[in-house]
Amino acid sequence: MNKQIVRVIENFEDAERARQALLDAGFDREGIEITHTGDEAGPSEANFTVGDSPKVKGGTDYKDVYTPGLEIGKCVITITGTDQQLEHAASILDYHGAKDNDPAHRH
Repeated sequence: MNKQIVRVIENFEDAERARQALLDAGFDREGIEITHTGDEAGPSEANFTVGDSPKVKGGTDYKDVYTPGLEIGKCVITITGTDQQLEHAASILDYHGAKDNDPAHRH
């Protein structure tokens, strides 16, 4: 039975390099899907990048409201395969900078 993993990668060029590495490793093109999170207004995470001023809410809320590096990213890569394939795919995607943004997977 096939399962899926989902990873987020910051730019399309890195996503394409990751796709090519997966193809080179023998993954089926049909099992690799890349979608972009932006729309005609631009990437969703770039629309609100200023956060709150630390002076507005007591000096510490800037970190809570806007922490660089936690944005969703620009490309979502979904891989379909067996458990063994997905384990191998995860290592390839990690190498190419893909992140697992699912909070359920955090320890």
